[in-house]
Formats: sequence, C-alpha cells, structure tokens
Amino acid sequence: MSQNTLFAFFKKVDTPSKRKKVENENTPVEANSIPPKTPTVGTPQTRTSRAMAKSDSPNSTPKSSAKTSKSDTPFARKQNSFNKEDGKKRKPLKPANGEKPKKRARLEEHDTDDWAEELPSSEEEDVDSGDDYIPPGDGSEKGHDSSDSEPEGDVEMEPEPPTENDDDDEDIAESPVKKSRRAPRHSRSAILKTPTTQEESGSSQSTEVGIPPQWLHLTLNFVTEPRDSERRPRSHPDYDYTTLYVPPDYLNKATPGMRQWWVIKSRHFDTVLFFKVGKFYELYHMDAVIGVEQLGLTFMKGEWAHSGFPEIALQRNMEALVQKGYRCARVEQTETPTMMEERCKKSGKTSKYDKVVRREVCQISSKGLQLCGSMEASGTSYLLAVRQKGKRFGVCLVDTSVARLHVGEFEEDHQLSCLRTLVSQFTPVEALLERTCHNDVKLIVEAIGAKIIVDRNRMTPEQCLTMIREGNYFKEKEYPIGLKTLLSEDDPLMSTPRKGCELAVQSLAAILDSLKEALLLEDVLTMGDVEPIQFKYESGSSQYLPKVMILDSVALTNLEIFQNSCGSSEGSLLSTINFCSTPFGLRELKKWLLAPSCIADVIESRWDAVGDLMSNNSVAKKVQERLRKIPDMDKMLARIHSLSLKKGNHPDSRAIIYNSELFAKKKIEEFIEVLQGFQDSLLICDVFKEVNLKSSLLKSVVTKQENGGQFPDLQDALDFFERAFDQKKALKEGKITPVAGVDAEFDDATEQVNKIKDELDEHLKLQIKHFGTKVTYTGTGRTAYQLEVPETAASKADPSKHIFKGQRKGFRRYSTAESERFCAKLLEAQDAREAAGKDMMRRIFVAFDERRPLWKKAIECLCVLDCLLSLALYGLNAGGSVCRPKIVSAANDTKPMMRIKNGSHPCLLKVLGANKLIANDFALGIQEKGRCNGSSVALLTGPNMGGKSTLMRQVGLLAVLAQLGAWVPADEMEFSLVDRVFTRLGASDHITLGESTFLVELLETSAAFKHGSRHSLLLLDELGRGTATHDGASIAYAVLNRLVGHEMRTLFSTHYHELASDVRDVFLGHMAYVVEREDEVVFLYKFVEGNCEKSFGFNAARLAGVSPKLIEQSLEKAQEFENQSKLLQKFARYMTLDSER
Repeated sequence: MSQNTLFAFFKKVDTPSKRKKVENENTPVEANSIPPKTPTVGTPQTRTSRAMAKSDSPNSTPKSSAKTSKSDTPFARKQNSFNKEDGKKRKPLKPANGEKPKKRARLEEHDTDDWAEELPSSEEEDVDSGDDYIPPGDGSEKGHDSSDSEPEGDVEMEPEPPTENDDDDEDIAESPVKKSRRAPRHSRSAILKTPTTQEESGSSQSTEVGIPPQWLHLTLNFVTEPRDSERRPRSHPDYDYTTLYVPPDYLNKATPGMRQWWVIKSRHFDTVLFFKVGKFYELYHMDAVIGVEQLGLTFMKGEWAHSGFPEIALQRNMEALVQKGYRCARVEQTETPTMMEERCKKSGKTSKYDKVVRREVCQISSKGLQLCGSMEASGTSYLLAVRQKGKRFGVCLVDTSVARLHVGEFEEDHQLSCLRTLVSQFTPVEALLERTCHNDVKLIVEAIGAKIIVDRNRMTPEQCLTMIREGNYFKEKEYPIGLKTLLSEDDPLMSTPRKGCELAVQSLAAILDSLKEALLLEDVLTMGDVEPIQFKYESGSSQYLPKVMILDSVALTNLEIFQNSCGSSEGSLLSTINFCSTPFGLRELKKWLLAPSCIADVIESRWDAVGDLMSNNSVAKKVQERLRKIPDMDKMLARIHSLSLKKGNHPDSRAIIYNSELFAKKKIEEFIEVLQGFQDSLLICDVFKEVNLKSSLLKSVVTKQENGGQFPDLQDALDFFERAFDQKKALKEGKITPVAGVDAEFDDATEQVNKIKDELDEHLKLQIKHFGTKVTYTGTGRTAYQLEVPETAASKADPSKHIFKGQRKGFRRYSTAESERFCAKLLEAQDAREAAGKDMMRRIFVAFDERRPLWKKAIECLCVLDCLLSLALYGLNAGGSVCRPKIVSAANDTKPMMRIKNGSHPCLLKVLGANKLIANDFALGIQEKGRCNGSSVALLTGPNMGGKSTLMRQVGLLAVLAQLGAWVPADEMEFSLVDRVFTRLGASDHITLGESTFLVELLETSAAFKHGSRHSLLLLDELGRGTATHDGASIAYAVLNRLVGHEMRTLFSTHYHELASDVRDVFLGHMAYVVEREDEVVFLYKFVEGNCEKSFGFNAARLAGVSPKLIEQSLEKAQEFENQSKLLQKFARYMTLDSER
C-alpha cells in the first residue's frame, strides 16, 4: 500500500449505528472484535470521504502503488525484519516553520537513554529509525515474519454494504504524493472541536493534492461530535465521557491493527493509549498530538497523527503525562506470532483480522492511580471516594504508591467541617463523586485542585464485602483491622456491614472498582493495609483530653502548617522543621503535624529524645548521612509485593516484553538496593551503642528486640538473601540463579538433572568397557549424548543395541535405547529446571514479602528516628535559641494557662534570624505583672501592620510545635495541653463555595463555640471587619463578652477600641509603637500591657503611597466622625444617669 493511500486510510462516517457496551474491558482485543451490525442511517457523505472509503478496502491496492518503494509508507515495511536491519529508512516531516527537521538517532541495544540526542539533518537526508519499526495497520504484527501483502481471508462479520455513491472518484487517491510536510499541531480541546472551513480555523494551509488541511482524526464525525458507547451525545445528562461509539462501517474498513486500536480506544476514550507494537509504544491520532505537545515526541510521516518511543522509555513518559493530569493506559501484546498462528490453526479462522497478535490493556495510570509512584516523590497521591446520605458521609482514600487504604464514616454538620478537614489533611488529587453529589461537596474538592471523576459504581455494601471474601485477597484470620471494623459481628461470612458503616463500605466499593478497572486491585488489596479514619472532632471534657490535638482545615490554612497563603510550601511550618532524610520519614512527620499529641508522656518522651540528639550533634549528623542512603522503603515494599504476586489472570502475565532482560536487571537492582537499605539501618543501630541515651523512646527505636528494644533483628533474614544468589552475577545476567537450599522447586529440578547425568555417566562407562577404547558423548539438543566411537573399534558395535547415527573422519556415532531414554528424560528435567528458574525472581520476592511484618516494623522505627532527628536538627538550626517547654496540669480547680518568655515566630525566625526578629512575652490564665491579670482572654489592639496577626500565629504555632515534641524558639514556655486550635485570621472569602468574607468570619467563630472546650486555644483576628461598623462592633462585643466566662484561652485582636472599656475581666494588651512628627508611626513589634486608642490607618495609607491630599481629607472626616461618636457616648451616659435617678 503506497503512501498516497493514506488519504484513504479512514472513511469519514456520518452513519452511527447502535452497539452494545462492552462489559469486560480487559477482554483480549482481537482485530475482529467489532460491534454487532445495525441498520445504518443515511447521511450524505462528501466526495472525498467516499473516495477514501473506496480506496481503503482491506484488500484493495491502488494501481499506482504496485511498484512503489516500501519505504513510502510505514505500513508496508516487512515484518520479518524486526530482528534484522533491512536498511529501509524514512524521512522526517518538514516542520511548518521551515526549520530543519529533527531525526531519530539509532537506539543502541542497551542504551539507557530513551531517545538518543536529536540531531539536525537536512530534509533530503534519510534517517535510521533504530530497531525495525512496525506500526499497526497491515495485519502483520505477528513477529515480523509475514509477507508484504496483507493476509487474505474473510472477516467473521461482513462489512456494511456501501452506499450507492461509493463508486465515485475511485482513483482520487492514486496520484503520488508530491511533497511531505509536518502536519499542524492541535491542542487537546481541538480534538473534539474542529472548524469546518479555513476561515473558521484561521488557517491558510495548502489544499494541494497529497497534503491534508488537518489531521485525519479531526475529519471523523464520530470523533468531533462524539457519542458514548450507548450512543448518547455530550449534551445528554448520562453521557459517559470514558467511552466512544465507533461506527461498525468504519471498523470494517480499517486495517486489522488500527481496528484493534479503535476498539480499545472506544472503551477508554478519556485515556491516552500507549499501544505496543514490537519494541515500541505507539500513539495514534489524538493521543499522538498529546505525545508531541506534552512529551516532545516527533510526528511520523503520514496523513494521520502518529508518534512513538521505545519500550525502555515507558515509565518516564507515562509519569510525565500523568503528572500533567492525563490518564494513560499501557496496551501490551499478549501473544507471540507463534502463539497467534497456533490460535488461528486451532480455531480454523484465517482471515486477516484473525492474523494479528492480541493486545490487552495491562495497566491504567492517573494521578490517583500510580502503582508504586515515582521513587523520588516523598508526597502522597490520594484517590478519594465520597458517598453521602443526608448528613452522613462515607469516605475512602487510597494511596496506590504505598498500597494503603483509609476508610471511615461520620455525621456531618452544616458547614461540612469534617469533610473540609479530611480534604485538607489528605489533599487528594482525584475524587470519585456521584453525579447526584451535593454541590458543596464538589466545591470543597475543587477548591484544593482535585480532579472530579464521576462515580458510576453501583455495588451494594454486601456485594463489595462478598467480592473481597470470594477474591481470597487475605485469609479470614488476616483480615486487616481497618476492614474488620466495618464488618457486622453477627455475620460469620463477613458479607454484612456493621450498622453505621454502610456508606463507608460503599465508598470502599467505589475505590475498589476503580482499582479493578486500572488492574491494580490485587496489588493494593493483598497488602492488607487498611486504616480506619478517626472523625471524632469533639474536644476534651473538663477532666479528660483527647489523644491528639485537633487541627481542622481552617487552622491548617490560617496557621500555614503545610502551605503559605500563596499555595507554596515555602515558609510553612512543615518546611521550617523538615530536616528529614528519607521520604517515608517526611510522610510520618506530616502525620505528626496533622495530629500533635495530647498525651503528656508521649510529648515528654519526644522532648527527651530531641534533647539527646541535640546534645550529641556529631552522632545526629552521622545518622543523618546513613539515613539519606536508604531508599523509599514504603514504596519499595509495595513494589516488591506487587512483583511477588502470581497473577494468573492478569494480562501482565501474558505481556510480551522485548527488553525483558533490561527490566529484570532494574528489578534486581531495586531489590538489592532495598536489602542494602535494611543493612544500613542495622549500622544506624550500631552508631547508638556507644551513646548514653536518656530518652526511652529513642533508645527503644535504635535498640534491637533481642536487647529489649523495638527494632527487629534483620540480620538472619538479610543473610538468607545475601546467600540466596550471587548478586553481581544476577545484575549482570538479569536473572536470579539460587544456590542450593534456597528454593525447593529449583533444588528438586536440579537434583533430577544431576541424577540423570550420573546415569548417563554410568552408561558411558559400560560402553567404554564394551568397546575397549575411549568413547565420548557428542551432539546437542535432542541429538545430544550420542556415542562417538573410533572407527578402529566400530566393529564391536552390536546392531541390536547400537543404532548408527552418522560419522566423521575417524569416528562413528551410535545411540542406544538407554542413551535415548536418558537424553529424553534429561531434556524434560532441564526444561523443568529452566521453568523453575524463570519464576525464580518472583519466588525470591515472595520469600521477601513473607517477611513483610519484619520489614514494616523496621521502617516504623526508622520513621520515628527520622522524625526525632528532624526535630533535633530544627532545634540546632532554628535561627535562635530554643527551650524545652514545660507542661502544667489543668485540673478542674486549675485554670488552663500559657506563659511564653521571649518567644519568636518559628518560621520567621529561621528566615530572618534572631537579630532581625523581635521576641515577645505572652501569658494567659495566670497572674503575671505586665503580662496577664489572670484572665483567659487577652484583648489585643494596636496600629495597622503593628504585628498583631503575627503574634497570634506565633502563639498558635508554638503550641503546635510543643505538642508535636519539638523544642520551641523561646527562653521559657510552660502551658496546659491544648486539645484544639481555633483560628479566625485574615480576611478572605470563599468564592467557589459561595461564602462572603463576613460569613467566613462567623462560620469560623461559631465552630469555636460549638466544638471548643476550656482546654482549647482560640485566635480571633479583627472579628466583624467584613460588615458595617456598627454590626461588626456589636458582634465583636457579644462574642468577646461570652468568651470571658468560658475559660478558653483566647487572643482577640480588634480595631473596635471601645471594646476595651465595654468588656471587663480581659487582659488589655497592644503592639507597641512610637508616634513621630505628623502622625508618622514607628512600629516596635512588642507586646505590652494597655489599650491602644488609635489604629493609625492613615499611616498605612501613607506607606501604600496614597496621595497626601486624600489622606488630609480623610483625616478631617475621621475627626468629624470621632467627635460625633464622643457626643453620642456622653449623651448615652447622661441618659443612663437620668434614668437611675
């Protein structure tokens, strides 16, 4: 088929027909997998499209292409040249901008670079495409040994009859292509929206014969105006954007390979297909455009978009697209050419649609579905599922990179506080929401930038639990605790959810359905890592505290725990204290930050450990260096577990990988890296042997269990794997050959081989004795172990026993019944040993995975050590002095308190240093001259930009740091434990949630009254600023008045200065300042006792560059308002006295 027939490669079809939705998307796709025929709807076709349809007949060959060079089209290259260079070369397309085209340099067999450097070349220069490259389309992908012509034969289902005008212009595509050019690029949105004219598209592209005005897929109506598999248009409320209806007429006229691609694409329309062809992954049509635009690939020559890369570059390119928000599918060849021929022979089907190797989707990846993820990334990529019924919510999250599930159910309040906090804590990247989900839930998820996916799973809780039980993912006794909490105790079959957990199980079902679709269900579920989510956000009672401090979404945002106000991690509390050396240690530190402890013993033990590490600085640095050498063990455990699974029904078990040796070497390299990492962890324990540790916590995580600690004894397990195989040899050969005693199956097979060889040796001795001369074995394979006898002794051969096989000069060869029997047995035994050897790597991984509890315990200890080391290194690099806080018990008769001497904002201190940052004293709930009058409420006033908000954040962050287990930047700090931090800081609205600034203020304030206790800490910054002055002042007064008798430690800042005289029993403090000439204010950033009479807003205006004239006019008006206010106050006092008389 010549290149000009590419014009006729696809037929523009406007005749949609009904086809049934494919139920099992993972069914192997053969070329003849087409939808059932239905009556067509007559739709006019263009002249060109009719000609294209005519010339694209599966067995048609244009006359002008009879002697065309095979290099004219990528479809015509011989398949039998895959492992042999055939010398045929293709020219790259000339870019539209006139620059010289880029060429692909040849990829060496073991080149680690995915593509060699792209070198400029002239337009006329031929380019070697590397390993022989065969795109699909001619039905000869069967291992590259078919003939040039397409296989003949009938299709199982006859094509639709042509329309009456299909015979017109049958030779329109026969003229040779005069020149080639690089076709235009189109964005993702352009795939589904195509201009109908050049004027609409704004393009001046040539319409010369042989040069298309646009990519071919943009001329297909079923692509530009897509319908789902049920033929619903995009305007339909139930439109399924994941599927595409491809008309049977079109499939019947497509080449076998391309029909196979369209069948898979119709099931995964929202997914970029990495379509395996030989040693390459190919991208076609709209996927190719994405590959060129997002990955920098190069378009292949032709009228339809096509790009690709070698299989070695798969992981890098897939991860790159996934991080850009695309969903990708890896489509593998799941049979060899020989297997295909055997299938056709057995089935008796020999049409060209049968003579194409099967391909199956083996893995689907997206941001929320990344198996093992990137080894360099220390963060998490959660997929969230939410199910709602009234006020009750069920949620489930999965992080596929570490194969961990979180599931729970809760009753929500009007503000959806629990859901907001959950989303802030886990920050999912994708969310499965029902189409009928409440709009507020969608807005909350969208607010963090998560991609919403329509949840179409309709599995009941009972069906979900039955699926888990029947799947045998884990034995009954090994059911994860997090999963057991969802099960009814009354059902021995474990198929009924516990009362109040129905929605949690439904959300779990949605997650499992997505994992199943992505072919990751077994990988994740068999890890058995299911954790329940705690949703009890009630604070402690007057006597008891919860186990952890509660930080809701508002506190996490306002205190900038993980991100600053710009959405960056720079300047956040996490970035300030993060000195972690391992990715899994950083993930653990985030968990600590999300829930600081409220248990005094836990906090004290962490303070002790941090003190030990700070006092042994040299040891801390040595441990840090060793920890940095350890890979991401969490992800590596999940990856090795996945590789250890024997996935009999998984398409990956059938996938044909050409660079299997290279990939095997990579797996072995990672495995050895993990073993070395655990070996290094033992060396870390040895570092602390000579250190006198006071901390029981630190001592326990670095002391082995045999010596009374928690760190497991890994030496025996590590010695087993070190002796199991030659690591250097395995890395070199890409396979693991075990030593004796490691694997029983391999040992038995080896023993059988050796036994037969011994029998052959005994047989040879008998033959030497019989012939009376030297006799040797010769031959290979099935002709091996033939007796080679010198001609001088050949006369002694017994014709009844010795069968003549051949001769060479001076020797004759014989075989015996015994030697042939031994040879057959030996070949069978060697095959058994080879089969055992092929599966050896997986069985070694199984042996490693069986010891997973041991490895996980070691990782837990390393996590704690890394977190403690991070807090210690923060203390040594805080930018100023730090102190160990002191906890004061707050019993019923004792008011909760807090006292800080010379405290600093931890984030600012690290950036600015102690010389530029003003330290402050602060106290609540105690009697201390100049600092507090014993009140639990401090009313904070001061000039604009004087540091009020910074002081409030400082108080909150020091409380969080202290209960986290860190030493704090202050000279002294003593406090009663805080069960929850409430914040109302800054002025902002939530546009996406439909909440105004004032509503946000009131919602955040009301949460404190609803959930707060006497042990809580409340930070209220300028309440009432979002509304009129009188309304705001009244609300601020009412809130402050109520807080006075509540005993909740409160720092209340305001510019309503009359509150200082209206509310009693509060401590009055302000940020100090100095007024110089003409009302110019110098900020001292010092918290001092007393009220500030003015806010000096005009000073802020002056600093902002407002014109002096405007400021002067504003001052006059402000003085007028102030005088009126004083008169009203005098009048009110007069009327009050008059009424008392």
